[in-house]
Amino acid sequence: MIEEEAVVSHTEPGKVWVEKPRRSACGGCLRQCASGVVDRYFGAPTIRLQVLSPIDVQVGDRVVLGIQEDAFVKGSFCAYLIPLLGLFLGAILGNIIVFSLALDVSSDGASVIGGAIGLSLSFIILRFTGVLSRDKLSPVILRKLS
Repeated sequence: MIEEEAVVSHTEPGKVWVEKPRRSACGGCLRQCASGVVDRYFGAPTIRLQVLSPIDVQVGDRVVLGIQEDAFVKGSFCAYLIPLLGLFLGAILGNIIVFSLALDVSSDGASVIGGAIGLSLSFIILRFTGVLSRDKLSPVILRKLS
């Protein structure tokens, strides 16, 4: 279980909203980089999520959120790998089609067009298959800290 702290910002019947300030990718280092400079001048944006709560919480409570590791890994795997495979397979198929039909189109252009079509199809597949549905990836309040 991956855990993270947050603060309850709003409650409704059956719904709990929590807020968590977003940390920069390099928040732990002492070097001056673009991410640190942006955070220093603009402040870190706040993430606001609707979560499931099996326990009773009130506005202002600090809570620990949890998400299943396997759901997180599978979601990340699908979100990155499927579009990448669509891009590569589309580029390869675009190139093969040009050579097999002996069309008067450059192979680079065919690869670009095929890659764009493959990438677009992979986004459509992800959108309508429910692989990345929020039900599987939604965090749950595990316990109150205060």
